[in-house]
Amino acid sequence: MKVVVTGATGHLGRSVVERFARAGCAVVAVSRSGRAPEPPFGHPALPRMETLAVDLCSDAAVGALADALGPEVTLVHLAGSRPPGTSDSTRAARSALLDLDVMGTQRALEAASRAGVRAVIYASSAEVYGIPQTPDAVSEESATRPISDYGVVKLSGEDHLFAFAAESAVRAVALRFPAIYGPGERVSRALPSFLRAVAAGRVPVVSGDGSEQCDQVHAADAALAIERAATTDASGVFNVTDGEAHSVRALAATALEAAGLSGAPEHHPATKPCVGAHLSIERARRVLGFQPEVPLAEGMREQLAWLRASGEATA
Repeated sequence: MKVVVTGATGHLGRSVVERFARAGCAVVAVSRSGRAPEPPFGHPALPRMETLAVDLCSDAAVGALADALGPEVTLVHLAGSRPPGTSDSTRAARSALLDLDVMGTQRALEAASRAGVRAVIYASSAEVYGIPQTPDAVSEESATRPISDYGVVKLSGEDHLFAFAAESAVRAVALRFPAIYGPGERVSRALPSFLRAVAAGRVPVVSGDGSEQCDQVHAADAALAIERAATTDASGVFNVTDGEAHSVRALAATALEAAGLSGAPEHHPATKPCVGAHLSIERARRVLGFQPEVPLAEGMREQLAWLRASGEATA
């Protein structure tokens, strides 16, 4: 099987490329730089693979990407702009999201349409749901009412994906991920902030009581879900998490345990409303055969080791 992966040098992209390459697939690693992806932290060097420099913010990307695709090829579209914080609503952040996540996705789909691909797998986000309307676990049938620019453009990407699939009769899958953690993560949010604190010997600080839900999935498990989506005949939307409900308070406590520190997280007054949700992955389990493999504590210990080894702990 041949797989073309956009965003191949990103946090998730490296794990996806590794999984397909080690499974014996022909992989084309697409990125703006055209560099070969580095292996995930602590893993051996990746097999040699084809690389392709494509800037999805340029119309020239359509032809270049189409040349790498074909009727027996699966396109895994991961490329996107991730704001430093998903609540970032500055003009610059919005412009980047529109340029890459909206127009870039349209260009990737146009290339797929020209080439007549086998399937398209799209990395979406749990942020498309916004504020849950019920206390129950959020399913794929739940209302999509994003409250962040990031959630809005990811939902737009899904809409473009399934419009393309209907027009081109191509199998399409959108995977709704929560926060993807693991070595290499640099997004500013709770879990990496807690790990940076404990790496420096500090107690994590939680805003509010920390009771809000904060689903997680390790990059290796996110890559596993993408592989399952690519190698089955499934189509549609799937939630992908580690299958467990985690509160922010529990993440902070797990960070302390990972570092071998005693004590408890500090709690400071919340400066803004805390919104969280827990997603059901029953559909992914049933249809994709997806079963997460990395327990949270193990994954957080691995990320802490990377922080210390890479010097990122003091960054």
